[in-house]
Amino acid sequence: MEAIKVVLADSHLLAREGLKTILGNEPGIDVIGEIIEADKLYDDVCELSPHVVLIDYLSHKFKTSDIQKIKSQKPEIQFVAITEYAERNLVRRAMQAGISGHILKSCDKNEILDSIHSTHSKENFYCGKILESLNNPGQGDKVFSCDPIKLSAREIDIIREIAKGKTNKQIAEDQYLSAHTVMTHRKNIMQKLGIKNTAGIVIYAVKENLISPNRFLFEE
Repeated sequence: MEAIKVVLADSHLLAREGLKTILGNEPGIDVIGEIIEADKLYDDVCELSPHVVLIDYLSHKFKTSDIQKIKSQKPEIQFVAITEYAERNLVRRAMQAGISGHILKSCDKNEILDSIHSTHSKENFYCGKILESLNNPGQGDKVFSCDPIKLSAREIDIIREIAKGKTNKQIAEDQYLSAHTVMTHRKNIMQKLGIKNTAGIVIYAVKENLISPNRFLFEE
């Protein structure tokens, strides 16, 4: 299987070095370039043609409009934003420009890797810390909110598995994912559907005919 080709776009040396340390020895991921100046972003990304670009659009002179310009020419390239913080309007603007995921620089290694794998698979990915903030109305304007996003095929599969009563570990084994990724998908699903527990997921699955209600009739 071809490795996921990743480009790092960040003006901060320490951030780039940290990401290279995390990704450098990771099987299936190949960091093929670094971009430190915004005026080189378009030309370098188009020339390198990576699968995924990890970009801090808040670092020096980088702009979300640069993402939009590249996406208009190379829609197959996926962008994951990785920033120090995430205010509502900034993230909304990045989403409109074409990012497929958003994580924070305080996220752990697993979430960084999951963001790359998920977006490479054409799935949206938002880190757990952003999702927790979204679920907390007390955070105010420092938290972004976005319009409803359609469920991906992967999320629908996971809803079916949850409705069947499977644990995160069982779902991870069946779907060839990490348990951490399944948990992130679960959080994404609950956020998108506006529900707070597993029962809500089951009700949704039955209501949308994702699973037959008959399977519950004879359970003791």
